Amino acid sequence: MKKNMGLKGGLAALLLIAAAERSEAQLRLDLDEEPKMLYYESTHPVKKLKDARDFRDILHKNKYLLGRRRILGNIAFNTGRVLVDDGKEKHEEVRRALSLYTRIRFFEEFSLNTNFYFDFNRKADARWISDYEYSIGRYNWRGNRVNFGYENYINNKYTDSWSVFSEKFVEGWYFISYNYIPAKLNAALRLDSTTNLKLIPFVRYSVHYRDENEVVHGDLLHGKPTTGLAMRYTIFRGIYAEAAVYYYFRPEHKQPWDPDYTYGFGYFDWRSFRLSLTYGNWGINRFPWNKTSYPRYDVRDGVFRLVLNWMW
Repeated sequence: MKKNMGLKGGLAALLLIAAAERSEAQLRLDLDEEPKMLYYESTHPVKKLKDARDFRDILHKNKYLLGRRRILGNIAFNTGRVLVDDGKEKHEEVRRALSLYTRIRFFEEFSLNTNFYFDFNRKADARWISDYEYSIGRYNWRGNRVNFGYENYINNKYTDSWSVFSEKFVEGWYFISYNYIPAKLNAALRLDSTTNLKLIPFVRYSVHYRDENEVVHGDLLHGKPTTGLAMRYTIFRGIYAEAAVYYYFRPEHKQPWDPDYTYGFGYFDWRSFRLSLTYGNWGINRFPWNKTSYPRYDVRDGVFRLVLNWMW
């Protein structure tokens, strides 16, 4: 009798351990999913627009993924100087463009992202300016997370044929990065609860790459690897500064439009229906000791953006 009771007790203990392990695994899986909407939130509509967090709060409906925070994006006005090289001389144009950015999150923090530009000055066109951009991968904003995926920010054009689109697709980057938040340094820098410093080491690889004469090089094993370190410092309530440095493993991989470093700053409010004002210079910045084909390129060639965020 005691033996049977011991066996039953042992079996019960094993079942409890297995259940606990399943619960822990489920917790790890769901950790980065959005929390389910509370009953109160789903049954009490927001009455004032300033309190709206998404379109569900405006339309007072819970259909069509409204309020699930699976789809978000922004509408932005972009402007800045562009150094245009027409083959004879480099002259200045001012870019004025509307952009529509959309992020569709389909699992955890995995998302499909697109950004389409509508230019009012078609003369403001350079090798590093695209009509549209796209990416797919894991983009997790939390600390101590690995992100990875595919990105294509090269000079994609609406007029590209299918064959050109296919070629440019292979010129996109496969990347992996890591979000590192130095806890002690963050504590020393903290001004309020929004202060946050994040360091992001990354590696990316392009199977094909194009040189300044539009000749395509590379294959699966002889592509274009790049590594670097990015930093984003949220100083106080959405006011931020960011920068990144890049390293190219072989000199022939580095093209005239490839930057040594990038930087940006501004005010960004991630919440829906809020305005943000940002500046970013992601073009051909070069360190003083490196050769450049654009000696007049400077801070004026960055992009000022007035951004209106939205969330479905």
